[in-house]
Amino acid sequence: MNFSIYKTKNLIYKISKESFKYKRPTYKELIKYQNFKKKKFNKLGISFGAGRSGQSWFSKIFNSHPNWVGSNERFADYEAFYRYVSFYKLPINIDNFFRLMNLSSKKDMAQYKSSLIATPYLSFGVKEVTKILKPDYIFFNLRNPINTIESLHKKGWYLNYENKKIIDSPHIDISDSQYRSFSRIIPKGKFLREWLLLTRIGKITWFWATINKAIYDDFNKIQKCKKFFVKLEDVNQNYDIYEKLSKRFNFENKLTKRKFYGIINKAGNAGDYNDYRYKYWSNLEKKEFKNIIEKIFPYYDVIKTNI
Repeated sequence: MNFSIYKTKNLIYKISKESFKYKRPTYKELIKYQNFKKKKFNKLGISFGAGRSGQSWFSKIFNSHPNWVGSNERFADYEAFYRYVSFYKLPINIDNFFRLMNLSSKKDMAQYKSSLIATPYLSFGVKEVTKILKPDYIFFNLRNPINTIESLHKKGWYLNYENKKIIDSPHIDISDSQYRSFSRIIPKGKFLREWLLLTRIGKITWFWATINKAIYDDFNKIQKCKKFFVKLEDVNQNYDIYEKLSKRFNFENKLTKRKFYGIINKAGNAGDYNDYRYKYWSNLEKKEFKNIIEKIFPYYDVIKTNI
């Protein structure tokens, strides 16, 4: 589809009633639901991922039905800060972050029965998030490393590291927003020096592999809720998979094929920079990519979608 047409449809969606369902509420709105008690028919799902892995699209499948709210990065600033705190293990009390997430899910369930929270920023707290929020379902959303890294590159990841020779700790990225400073993690310890010498592709590959390994390791330890692996290549524009989702999660008002395929027009933007496809990567970039994947997260090919 022509990108300008896609962008126009995306903007129209943002002012629709469907989009309003997961609009970021104020704290004043949220505390009205503090005494809500979850009932047997209320369901909570949480989607974990590395970003650029189809979580926005996946959440909108759920949000397309009257008995679900599917939200993605609803509180992106707080969520990015949580990842920053949990990755660097900072001595910061995050009780109110979980209060925020809990209240938002209560609001969703009170108004629409069930809630799916999708965000790439909970990746270093899978066990903690699951223990505190007590979801009925958790999802591990993945996308193949090449396409994900191409997409992160297009979004400008690790673009502004001109002072790389003097960085010895996380720093403030002033190129966009404070939110970006919290979302762009860099390695801890001695590996930081080695990481700084990598190409941008190498840096992004480290990020992809590190995030997915953290989710994968914790995901396999969770015992008391239903777990689903969701590979974008398997589910993307796949109506057969949608029918399985519809049945498993009790979607009301099942979508026609045409409406299901149209959900792609409601997803997030593709990025602000030019494409940099794998076929154009240098030999050094491809070598760094291969070595980092093999060292940190060589599990992508053995993971199977289990919807």
